[in-house]
Amino acid sequence: MKVVCGGILLLAVAMGIGRFAYTPMLSFMQQSSGWSSSEAVIIAMSNYFGYFVGALLLSFLVISRKKEILILALFINVLTTFMMEFCNEFLLFCVIRFLSGISSAFIFILCSQIVLSYITRLQKSWWSGILYSGVGLGIVISSLILMFFSDLFIWRSIWKMLGYVSAVLSVLGILLMQHSSEEEIKTTKSPTLKKPIHWLIFAYGLEGLGYIITGTFIVAIAQEIPTLQWDATIIWLIVGIVAIPSCWVWVRLAEKYRYKHILAIALFVQAFGIVIPALIATKVGFLISAILFGLTFMGITTLANAIGREHDVQSLSRLTAVYGLGQMLGPMIAGKLLDQLHFSAAFVFAASCIVLASSIVMVYLFKERKMIYDI
Repeated sequence: MKVVCGGILLLAVAMGIGRFAYTPMLSFMQQSSGWSSSEAVIIAMSNYFGYFVGALLLSFLVISRKKEILILALFINVLTTFMMEFCNEFLLFCVIRFLSGISSAFIFILCSQIVLSYITRLQKSWWSGILYSGVGLGIVISSLILMFFSDLFIWRSIWKMLGYVSAVLSVLGILLMQHSSEEEIKTTKSPTLKKPIHWLIFAYGLEGLGYIITGTFIVAIAQEIPTLQWDATIIWLIVGIVAIPSCWVWVRLAEKYRYKHILAIALFVQAFGIVIPALIATKVGFLISAILFGLTFMGITTLANAIGREHDVQSLSRLTAVYGLGQMLGPMIAGKLLDQLHFSAAFVFAASCIVLASSIVMVYLFKERKMIYDI
């Protein structure tokens, strides 16, 4: 269990802080720097492009010494978090977020491979739900720091505080991960390829395209609606709190009712949650959206990766790459919709992408069931 706990801390650093702290920080950084929505999108896309590049590299590379590369990626991730304090030039922001994205992808994939191999040997597959709670934990940490210190410090100092927290969590995580031996990881046999999973790759790419619009802009949009008059950071805090147990819940359901069926349901629930603010632009609407988004966004990742690993051990890198590609396109489209139309158009577009992803999974399930009956 120490290995899983180490993985939780590392995912909190790479994803919850290094990747998603930008979401609640965005409105504060925009107010100070005077960025337009398009400029904020470009910085966000730099991170997502880095994530895509990192995942793509790992889909082609065979890394024998995963822990050494993992430690290097952690160092870069923590360093880029610290460097956000010293940025003054727009281009430098983009470069730093790009490097942070590459390191986040490396940490997510390598950490997942190490821990999932470990829990597979122990025949504790449901522990994967516990592992991905680290993303929610990191979101909670970054949100609480911002809520408590945003009135006392400028946003640059907040990034420095996040850097210190990331450094501490990284050291603790690596120490805990030492309990998984490198030799065992190397000798773990890769499952053979069973069937093509093009349907899953396409659906997961649409999920990346749709979910990231809410994942990037929900706090900034809620902050700008004058009738709400509240600290919108609480939305992101709720997302993190709900995300912590969500993966475990989805995995338990999937083990009882099949992973593919539950994946289709999770996608539909997420689409419903994303579109709510477009229909009900109130505190209640945004809070319900935050709950449903937190409940599903990492649960979908857990389910999709579990399905992919049944077919090919390298699928984790491929799925993460197409997910990253979707995340690059999502903010670019949303930025145009935000600048030219109402924010509700961005949420409707995002929800439509995810409904389509859910439909693809359901069509595959129908064909799979028909094939069984034909046999």
